[in-house]
Amino acid sequence: MSNPYPKLRYLEALPHAEGEKPVILLSDPTQIGEQTLVVSPQLYQLLTLFDGTNSVLDIQAVLTKRSGQIVFREQVEGLITQLDNVYFLDNENFRKRRAEVERKFKKQSVRPAHLSGVSYPAEESELRELLGSFYQEVDGAGLPEARQERRIRALVAPHIDLRLGGPTYTHAYRRLAESEPPDLFVILGTGHMGVQNCFSVCVKDFETPFGVAEADVEFAESFESVVGSDAFGEELSHRNEHTIEFQLLFLQHALASSPFKIFPVLASFSYADLILPNRNKAACADQVRKFVRALQSAEASTGRRVCLIASIDLAHIGPRYGDSFTPDSRTVEDVKAKDLQMLASVTAGDSEGFSNFVASEQDRRRICGFPCLYTLLQYLQDQEGELLAHSHGQIDATGSFVTYASLVFH
Repeated sequence: MSNPYPKLRYLEALPHAEGEKPVILLSDPTQIGEQTLVVSPQLYQLLTLFDGTNSVLDIQAVLTKRSGQIVFREQVEGLITQLDNVYFLDNENFRKRRAEVERKFKKQSVRPAHLSGVSYPAEESELRELLGSFYQEVDGAGLPEARQERRIRALVAPHIDLRLGGPTYTHAYRRLAESEPPDLFVILGTGHMGVQNCFSVCVKDFETPFGVAEADVEFAESFESVVGSDAFGEELSHRNEHTIEFQLLFLQHALASSPFKIFPVLASFSYADLILPNRNKAACADQVRKFVRALQSAEASTGRRVCLIASIDLAHIGPRYGDSFTPDSRTVEDVKAKDLQMLASVTAGDSEGFSNFVASEQDRRRICGFPCLYTLLQYLQDQEGELLAHSHGQIDATGSFVTYASLVFH
């Protein structure tokens, strides 16, 4: 073996039922390894030994003890080979593959629509019809009316699957359609695969079935002159991330006749990174301050009329997300009540109140959009907002669900 101490990369593990048989679906959130492996709960427990400290012989011994049968070295090596073939191991094979994917993505001037034809229709007219229908659903905002003389400073919208949260998206985008259009949208997407420096900026145009949304290169250059190049070093995190892509669909639909540019950013840090000393809280807080200062400076120097969009979901509850219980209607009611308590800090423009609320719960409800909301509130500097819609969607047969909301800051 090239590495006798195999180490798994960070993977997403989701429980699933095939008939009556429970299994675990293992996948790579970066999609550098594009396949999904289906493993038994027993094998999943064995994979916890693949942490870089256990040798092939160690793993062989544990498996033999657990099964009560002789497990041959070749069997363990076969499993390692299978994991290596799909780039699930942290080794040289994976690093070569990642470098190849990075080179290819870096050469592209346009970030392709990753989920076109998968999460939403690839055909423009069909997509336009789908998005328009969300406005007219029972929980939708209704079709936009005449434009008013007001500016939107910031929006908060979900990034849940469109067919679940589509009507909730419309409440944010109706307000936008009825207001004076900005020049530039700074889209703060939740970086699900994680980024090392809290923020990752991508200066590429983004493509959707509605056409290409142009990145604002001048704004990016002004931003970089303040914050430095670190925020631009992880462009690959944008390759398969849906949180900016979904906002662009609604933006292009709502502002079909109004030109605009974009500044795409992925944010990834937790409340713990800001408040716990062992998470290097000073460094994280400093990165947020620098990021906000660079945005404000670029806005002033370029003269852009900027609107921030925080692409977020809220609570993630149920077995799919690691809970041991099956949610019921009371669970949903309690979680949504907690959401409203938390969102009171957001609509008050209180970034520290919001952070403290999440910290008081130790993020037990798994608030997906924390970094985007916190950054947006820091940028707005105590400006008050308005909650427009708040809902939830059931994700699977276990009753697992996600909550989400739309807000506006004028």
